[in-house]
Parts: sequence; C-alpha cells; structure tokens
Amino acid sequence: MKDMAVNEPLRLDHPKEFALGRALCRLPEVLLKAQEDLMLHTICDYLYGLCGLFTDFYDTCYCIEKNPQTG
Repeated sequence: MKDMAVNEPLRLDHPKEFALGRALCRLPEVLLKAQEDLMLHTICDYLYGLCGLFTDFYDTCYCIEKNPQTG
C-alpha cells in the first residue's frame, strides 16, 4: 500500500475533485503561515473554505451511493 501511495499517479477527473485536492495540498502552507504570523484565524478561514469545497465535491461526485430512504 505504501508503494502504491508513492508510485501510483493520482487521477482527479472532475473539477470539484481537483479543487478539493488542490485545497488539501495547501494545508502545510496555511499552517506555516499561521505559525509565522501568529494569526490562528488563518486556519479557521482555510477550514471554512475547505468545508465548502468538500460539500461541493460530496454533492457532485458520489463515492458511495446514497440510500433513497435516508437521503
């Protein structure tokens, strides 16, 4: 599994999937900026935006089919 994570290319086919992946890659940069500037609200702003991107991804790209009875 570890070799797969390193050697297997990551395919992000849908624009919502790509946007979420790009935002997730920014996490180290955001944490470093918050640490350097001592502005912790930077992390909150990032996470708020990430939640919106995840919601868009979840609504558009189904990984698991939703149960019609429970939504």
